[in-house]
Amino acid sequence: MQRVALYIRVSTEEQALHGLSVEAQTEALDLWAKKGKVKVVDHYIDAGISARKKALKRPDLQRLLADVCAEKIDLVVFTKLDRWFRNIAEYYKVQEILDDHKVAWKAIHEDYDTTTASGRLKVNIMLSVAQDEADRTSERIKSVFDGKRQRREPVTGHVPYGYCIEGKRVIKDLQTENIVSDFFRQYLAMRSISKSIEYVETTHGVKLSYWTADKFLRSPAYYGEFGGVVDMCPAYISKEQHEKIVANRRNVSRKASGNRTYLFSGICFCSECGHRMAARTHHGTHIEYSCTYHYRDKSCDNKVNISENDIETFLLNNIDEKFRILKLGNMEKNKNSDGANDALEISKLKRKLSRLKDLYIDDLIEIDAYKRDYTNLTSNLTELVNRQATKKLGPDLNALKNVFVENWQQMYSDMSRDEKRKFWIICISSINVSSDRRIDFSF
Repeated sequence: MQRVALYIRVSTEEQALHGLSVEAQTEALDLWAKKGKVKVVDHYIDAGISARKKALKRPDLQRLLADVCAEKIDLVVFTKLDRWFRNIAEYYKVQEILDDHKVAWKAIHEDYDTTTASGRLKVNIMLSVAQDEADRTSERIKSVFDGKRQRREPVTGHVPYGYCIEGKRVIKDLQTENIVSDFFRQYLAMRSISKSIEYVETTHGVKLSYWTADKFLRSPAYYGEFGGVVDMCPAYISKEQHEKIVANRRNVSRKASGNRTYLFSGICFCSECGHRMAARTHHGTHIEYSCTYHYRDKSCDNKVNISENDIETFLLNNIDEKFRILKLGNMEKNKNSDGANDALEISKLKRKLSRLKDLYIDDLIEIDAYKRDYTNLTSNLTELVNRQATKKLGPDLNALKNVFVENWQQMYSDMSRDEKRKFWIICISSINVSSDRRIDFSF
């Protein structure tokens, strides 16, 4: 009995345009196999993969070829040639493997004979036509998607957790909005995924996986950029907050054993090499910070072990004076600030972009004029937004003023360790310890 491999492929673009489902191809191939009384070795299904892609990037095609090389297959069967390949060069790479193992192929809805010169010419012609059709289809799909992006419409039905689609707009999902908002609020305060997950579970009864929570923190959708389009969806956090989160996640510290809380974990750095200092507990209670790169491979000369109590005492003794100096410097800088003008100009540019979109939708301007004006406006908008972001890179003085109120140190002394850590995370961006035990810090 002839051993047959049934190959099925469909790309997402083709499903959208032509409805060439996996199920339809499988049903047709199974019916052919039943009538032909052949032995089906397996179904090899590459779903959502373009036939223009290289053979190496088609998982089940690779599995099929492995079975060919293992001498398990006599014939490869598919519905039409364009299900097999739409790329002439890739077709012949695979055909060489089939020829080496004397494996033939058959398209059940088309008639090909590769044993003659005219038959091989027909295959080449049909592959060329299929390749050209794939290119044209891809261009049409990209054009449709570009139009949707320009109108701030989602191009798929899949949206991140915390969002849903209403009409042709991505909006916040009322059922999960509070969960996402509280997760970000807790993470920005504690910089701990595990504690943020615990908070959401305690508050909302929803258990987020670590993978899901980490995806929240890395996805640009939560500051409004989705599918490569800015302002596609309403934001949960600002872009500046997202960038700080991503920067923090690059140096994720491991969770302390016993779920122990270290006050300065993640914000204490070695002045010599710039890497974060690790916190360790000695004799059950005494906590010290040291440079991992010194004790790991001696690549850093900073061999200081500094106690958490020393750091805490230094901060409490010096933070008020440093904050006073910061406020004086900011008052001087604001004398020449033009931030209000930038904000006004950004608002004007956004209104112009909105009017431009309406003109294009109403067919009052041509596509070339729309693209030209859209490029110019978005370029100016990006420049202003980046300039504002640069000005905002410093500490948020209004937030700090709300922290350093009268008698704040007395309130601090009454806090739990978790509350104290939250306090320092809010106030301090980095603490730097040098090899001569000098401590410096920035807001």
